[in-house]
Amino acid sequence: MKKLFLLIFTFVIGLILVPSAKAIPVLWVDNSHYYDFVMPTSTNDWFSAKTNADSSIYLGLSGHLATITSANENNFLISTFATGSDSFQGAWLGGKAPEGWLDGPENGYVFSYINWGGIEPNNAGYAYMNVGTGGPVSVGQWADDSEIQGFPANPGDPVIGYFIEYEGNNAIPEPATMLLFGTGLAGIFLRKRKDACDTIPDSK
Repeated sequence: MKKLFLLIFTFVIGLILVPSAKAIPVLWVDNSHYYDFVMPTSTNDWFSAKTNADSSIYLGLSGHLATITSANENNFLISTFATGSDSFQGAWLGGKAPEGWLDGPENGYVFSYINWGGIEPNNAGYAYMNVGTGGPVSVGQWADDSEIQGFPANPGDPVIGYFIEYEGNNAIPEPATMLLFGTGLAGIFLRKRKDACDTIPDSK
């Protein structure tokens, strides 16, 4: 019973120490990249989204704000992550009008593919995709934010999240994974030490 309790305790502590996870990223087989749509519970400005995306790692792959370079990639994102809401809902991308891409391997390159909707881009702002079905641009089309750029203002720019794209190699292990692994090893060590103590005969 003590051994079972120790194993359960170790597992629970490991789960507590691991930060809350995002949804499981989805693989697009055409380029072997993984994608995720994140809806933060706090600040969702473009700069925070970029920082969070750039610090994300999945299966050893580095994350960055999504940089869409083809209609097929755009269609994959919207078919996978569209919210189904009849509202206007945006998801940050890794670029800005008119500069182009500002994140990931495409950083510094002009847009090779665009899917602006309506009269967009009309504010020289940061790009986001409409993942809802309402609004001035159709689902899957892009818009750029207005007013203080990078800080969405409702109802004009109702950005609710951002896309992360995972690609390339990264030799740095995910901190949460390593923490859980280390916690598990510590539990095994303590269990073995306890077993060894239990087998030592009483010298008295």
